[in-house]
Amino acid sequence: MFQNDSLTLTPAAALQHEQNAAAQDKLPGSRYRPWNDRVRNEKSIYDLYSAEIQFKIDAAEEIRLQGAAAPAIALLQSNTSPVDRINALLMQGNLEVRIVVDHGELKAKRGEHVFSLAKMSDGERSAVVLASEIITAAPSTIFIIDEPERHLHRAIVVPLIAGLVAERPDCGFLISTHELDAPLHSEEAGIVLVRSCIWNGEQVSTWDVDVLLSTDTIPESLRVDLYGSRRTLLFVEGQSTSLDQPLYSLLFPEVSVRAKEACTEVIRAVNGLRGCQDVHHVTAFGLVDGDGMADDRIAALEGQGIYPLPFYSVESLFYSKEVVEAIAGRQAETLGANAVELKDQAYGEAVASITQEQKQHLAGRISERELRDSLLSQLPRERDLVEGGNHNISVELPSPYPDELALLEGHVGASDLDALVARYPVRESGVLGAIAQGLHFNNRADYEKAVLSKVAADDGLRQVLIAKLGRLAAELQNGN
Repeated sequence: MFQNDSLTLTPAAALQHEQNAAAQDKLPGSRYRPWNDRVRNEKSIYDLYSAEIQFKIDAAEEIRLQGAAAPAIALLQSNTSPVDRINALLMQGNLEVRIVVDHGELKAKRGEHVFSLAKMSDGERSAVVLASEIITAAPSTIFIIDEPERHLHRAIVVPLIAGLVAERPDCGFLISTHELDAPLHSEEAGIVLVRSCIWNGEQVSTWDVDVLLSTDTIPESLRVDLYGSRRTLLFVEGQSTSLDQPLYSLLFPEVSVRAKEACTEVIRAVNGLRGCQDVHHVTAFGLVDGDGMADDRIAALEGQGIYPLPFYSVESLFYSKEVVEAIAGRQAETLGANAVELKDQAYGEAVASITQEQKQHLAGRISERELRDSLLSQLPRERDLVEGGNHNISVELPSPYPDELALLEGHVGASDLDALVARYPVRESGVLGAIAQGLHFNNRADYEKAVLSKVAADDGLRQVLIAKLGRLAAELQNGN
């Protein structure tokens, strides 16, 4: 914490503290006994302020000497000053606060509100102090960062630490953490798994550790699924770059979310981990696309801890009525428009974009899945084949396509976009792009980024989406 709203350190006091701290940090007890925390924190901010001022003075002097040809002009425009670098790291760490120089002091800014650094939250203050120390440190410094997750939320600590390490490739980092996602974000990191220790009086005499200087020979799936996971692990269907992983990570921040490219891979991963729970402490769950799956198949998967979405795919969440309305509201504030009119425009353009050929395709896709499930359910079992003795096997099924097409056309006629998005693979049509353009986004990608940002900032919307996932949400909470 900071004792005052403004810095109280003088240059002489800062120098004296630096000398004293260097001596204290060499003592064995410094590992667990903090020394002069308040002044140490203030010294970090003092160093950041000094580095920012020196950066600007050096640039101004270069411009004074060289005029318009000075490289410092481009340097100032590149947003690479110490404070700019701090703000980039805060953004990468999913923190909304920014640092600004205001009336000759470093202050915090959130939105349009500027306030003292002392008034930041504990997590924000910890992030700013940590980033300041690393940004302003001398070359080749070795940092020992002990349990950053004690002061920072899990959704913040991993990207922030990854950003700090990348920011200072000239420095060394020793990070002691219980946040098992951390080593996965540094390709060159060595990993030490601390198992236990043996005490001899007041001193530790022996450590029991596993040292993994290289993880190249360990299959990535094992690295991620075991030591790289929290106690609850959710496998989702999709690629690591798809919509699934970032959305579910926001919905369930206490759960490790891992993407598998196909439904069969999700099933294999969950069954694999659940089959060897005697050697680890992870509870694995799966989440796969609904894809018009039959009820008996859904029940069978849920019995294995794998939950099909109660709608077609993850796009059904991104483009659900509640999300579209929330994004329309944000766009209305930005553009000075009417939120209801924006939503109605998006819905109108989306429905109008569905051609007759696309209707047939969407209805055909659902019908194909229904027919396949029905066919598989009626295939004879081994005993039937043995007892039957017939050489010819015939199965007769009615086509679900006419009824499915009529249902789809009914939704289109009623402009029931929510029903269309929930039941059909609308990503194979122009519907999603039309919604994005109707809300004045350049493309789907921009709309979907806005959705992730809104979900991260709006807990009410987050709870609405969690509720749409049915039993899975409760199971994940029980798993924690």
